[in-house]
Amino acid sequence: MHLRLLRRGAEADIFLVEWAGRKAISKVRAPKPYRHETLDVVIRRHRTAHEAAFMSAAKGASVASPYVYFVDPVRSEIIMEFVKGKNVRDTVSPVLCYRIGRYAGLLHSHNIIHGDLTTSNFIADGNRLVLLDFGLSHYSERKEDAATDIRLIKETLTSAHVTVRKAFDRFTEGYASIVGEKRTRKILENVEEIEKRGRYARVT
Repeated sequence: MHLRLLRRGAEADIFLVEWAGRKAISKVRAPKPYRHETLDVVIRRHRTAHEAAFMSAAKGASVASPYVYFVDPVRSEIIMEFVKGKNVRDTVSPVLCYRIGRYAGLLHSHNIIHGDLTTSNFIADGNRLVLLDFGLSHYSERKEDAATDIRLIKETLTSAHVTVRKAFDRFTEGYASIVGEKRTRKILENVEEIEKRGRYARVT
C-alpha cells in the first residue's frame, strides 16, 4: 500500500510505503503516454530489472546501496530499504568527499559507471554511507565513461559545495586510494578533455 508520495520524477515516482511491518521505499516507473504502449512496457520492465541488478552489483563492489526487498516487473516497481540519515548534499564535509571518492573508485574498479554521481544521491548515517539511484548505471571499461562520472561529481563539489575546503581534492584522494595514482591521473586528464569540449561547444 502506498503511504505517501515523496517525489515525482521524470523517470519514476518515489513513495514511502510499509513492507513487512517496516518503512520502505517504492520506486515506480509510470507509463509514458508518448510511447507506444507495448514498447513502453518493455522499456519500463527492462529499466526496473536493470536498476535492481546494479544495486546488487554495487554491493559486490563493496559499495553500500539500499537492500532490495521485492521487484515487480509487471508494475515496474522496486521496493527497497528506507535508508535513514541525512542527504549528503546538506551535510558535505571533507571526510564525506573522501569516502565518496572511494565509492567511485570501487565502482570503477569493477567497471560500473553510476551515471548520476552527485551528492544528492548519497545518504549518510553515522559511519554508514549509502549510494542511491542506479537507473542510469552501466558497465564500461572506457576511461571516458569513468571520467564522465568524475566530471559530474567535480561540477557538483566545485559549485554547489564551493564552501567545503578542498572538496574535490579530497574526493580524488579517496578515488586514488582505490584505483591508484596513475589511473587517477589518466582519468582526470579525460575529465579535462571533456571540459574543454564543453567550453568549445559553448563558444562556437
